Amino acid sequence: MNTFKKILVSFVMAVALAAISANAFAVANPSYGDVKAAITNTLAKVEEAQAALNNGSNNDTLIDLVNEARQLQKDIANNVLDVKRNQASNVLKQVRSALQKNDVETAKTALADAVNRYKEIQQLYASTH
Repeated sequence: MNTFKKILVSFVMAVALAAISANAFAVANPSYGDVKAAITNTLAKVEEAQAALNNGSNNDTLIDLVNEARQLQKDIANNVLDVKRNQASNVLKQVRSALQKNDVETAKTALADAVNRYKEIQQLYASTH
């Protein structure tokens, strides 16, 4: 009987621990407003980088703006948008790489592409919500 109680107590504790762990690691889905804000903020930062590039800002400033946009786009958490977000992020990587190589024309072309991609993401999200 004593062994049975030990097994029962161990089982109950294991179940309770599993329940606590599951709740601790649960990730809440971002709200519509959170995702919409992330898209808007990312697009604004990409457009800011595009304007800075067109105005002749130095490469370090431009790279910082592109890096900020890449960080902001990580908050675009939506299964429907993940593929498009990753593709747009890759375009931002191309912009950064072109800027590091001092290839302004490639950076301008890629940045215009990034703006269009984030606008498409914004429209897609708006049409599905």
